[in-house]
Amino acid sequence: MVVGEFSQDAEVLVVGAGHAGRAAARAAAALGKQVILVDPQAEVVIPDVEVLTGSVRFVDKRSVQVTGEHVSRVRFTRAIICTGCRLGPADFRGLDATRAPWDRCDDSVLVTGSGPLALSTACRHAKTGADVVLACPRSSLLPSFDPVLAGVVVDHLAGSQVDLLPDVEFAGATPESDSVRVVLGDGTVLGEFDWVIPAEPDGGLVETLELNNTAVEVDDQGWIQVDDVGATAEHRIRAAGGVTGRALEPAVARRHGQVVAAATCDADASWDPVAIPSYVDAPLPVSWCGLNEAAAESQGHETSSTGIGEGTQLVRLVHDRSSGLLLGAGGSGPAARIVAEATVIAIEMGATIEDLAAVISAETDGPSLADAARAAWKQPS
Repeated sequence: MVVGEFSQDAEVLVVGAGHAGRAAARAAAALGKQVILVDPQAEVVIPDVEVLTGSVRFVDKRSVQVTGEHVSRVRFTRAIICTGCRLGPADFRGLDATRAPWDRCDDSVLVTGSGPLALSTACRHAKTGADVVLACPRSSLLPSFDPVLAGVVVDHLAGSQVDLLPDVEFAGATPESDSVRVVLGDGTVLGEFDWVIPAEPDGGLVETLELNNTAVEVDDQGWIQVDDVGATAEHRIRAAGGVTGRALEPAVARRHGQVVAAATCDADASWDPVAIPSYVDAPLPVSWCGLNEAAAESQGHETSSTGIGEGTQLVRLVHDRSSGLLLGAGGSGPAARIVAEATVIAIEMGATIEDLAAVISAETDGPSLADAARAAWKQPS
């Protein structure tokens, strides 16, 4: 034991105060457990939860050392790791100019990544007046979305003071006096930026946890290997949220934290989402839930893609030709969120486009999921 170290006991130790960690701590406390939550920058107050500020290192499968204002040992009955995900690419980690997606950055900003987090980060900074370049490592900015909807977003992005660069490969980044010089894979200098913001998950944040002192298994990217309710190979330790690679969006991470906490406390718990919706508010409200056509075909479906609407108000859906099952859908414009919410329910229920075609649409300003289903149902097979 370290000199000056004091020990504490916890029925449930939660490591990480992000979306999953806070939700897990609340859920465990509500189930009557004595909970300690530890985070390097903990600025959260949760009823009936003791919060410690510091970094965690697993000493063994029953205890951790917390290093912060005070050095302490926490012995636990059960632990939940909720440290979140590492953001890439690696070229920008550790630079003075690197910031997190939620930080406020002015002047010139380089955002790297694809998906909703990268897009929303770029648009939020552009809205505050920053000059933003969004460098995407893929050909599609929203690879899990329907490509037509993704294209509408890209077209709309042109008027949002964000320069989009697809298929970008980085060679490195060099710190300058008050900026960072970024070089592409072909040797071209992309430019000098005041700030760089990696905004694509590329592994779990586990480097400092010393999980080798436990039986917890971690893959080559750093994702903790878990089952559907967060159990690891170490029966005392579970993991929830982004560190598992399974729950990368805030709302999903919170729900995963609740489920894993319930399982930790031996309460009823299940985690088997059929589909998880994605929603981006800017530069244009757009959503997608389920499989796009390429993903559906890779799973062996004979698919058909249908869309209705015009301009920036669209609804798109993908269904299986033989069974009629709805596989995925989304929308852009005012109906985007409603379409995503309806799609979650429809996929969960195993609805077909014939089922949806019979639905009477509520009054909306644009096309609905039922309208798109009717259009798809009328198509010749």
